[in-house]
Amino acid sequence: MRRFFDLKLLDGVNPGIDRVFFRLFNEVNDFGKSLAGKKTRDLVYNRLLKYLLQVAPGYDSAQPLLGSKEEEQLLLEYKKMRFLEAAKPCDVILVRGNLRISHVIQTLTKSPYSHAAFYLGDGKIIEAEPQGVIVRDIDKYLELDIRICRPVMLSRQGKKTVIQHMEEMVRLQPRYDVVNIEKLLFKYWYTKFRPDIKVYIGGNTIFEHYYICSGMIAHGFHKAGYPVSPSLRLRKKKKIKSLKTVGDFEKMVQLLKKNYSQIVPADFDNSPFFASVKFLYLDCKHNAKKRFQLEQEEESLGEGHSTSQVIS
Repeated sequence: MRRFFDLKLLDGVNPGIDRVFFRLFNEVNDFGKSLAGKKTRDLVYNRLLKYLLQVAPGYDSAQPLLGSKEEEQLLLEYKKMRFLEAAKPCDVILVRGNLRISHVIQTLTKSPYSHAAFYLGDGKIIEAEPQGVIVRDIDKYLELDIRICRPVMLSRQGKKTVIQHMEEMVRLQPRYDVVNIEKLLFKYWYTKFRPDIKVYIGGNTIFEHYYICSGMIAHGFHKAGYPVSPSLRLRKKKKIKSLKTVGDFEKMVQLLKKNYSQIVPADFDNSPFFASVKFLYLDCKHNAKKRFQLEQEEESLGEGHSTSQVIS
């Protein structure tokens, strides 16, 4: 029973009753896996993954396009053109996925983004998937809602370090962290009853050999000494009489970083060290004072009525 009480929590800061449930599940889960043979475990994992990696019913696209196939293709070509104009090497690409597992991650992280990929340049991304660490074209995600997150204060040497790390991951092919996928699903169902609790979805104990998509990317930025998702803490025994400059701010607070294995896609979106680039509409040559005409959806007002809204 000693192991039961000595387990290191990777489930966030929860009340005592939540800790008991999580640890009880871990004990039962580990005991069940010890009774099953490797072939049985592999069969269960493969079937579970096959189910979770299917498109969720009703979500052929997380960003539905309403129009003919020809019109949709034109829009996707334009979207790719704008992406290639805006994206830079070392950007992190967030994806609002439309798979069953995407919905699980979105629920647990309270974010629309369920996947992260690393932009290598020339339309190529590096991403971690159950099949391995893969280099592929951005075309895979053009039909989905994607966002560019840019490490705006990363130095040239830092970018080189991150790129080298990602290229090394392609060569080494670390395993995707599906070992604890049953724990992920338990957390998902548990939050249905306790939606206010804080849980982490990453955190395998063998960090160097198992990754999730965002954790692998975050590891590269941490190697470069660049923070991803710091939390603020007031420094002890520091008396600051005025708080007017960045220097005063740094004297007053300290930044604590998560272990890279627990970084999720939402952390890049929320990080103060990454800028969001909404490339589809962003245009530095555009007249900022121009008014945009937005048409109101007819179904929201009743059939036969149509109005427009002007935004200055």
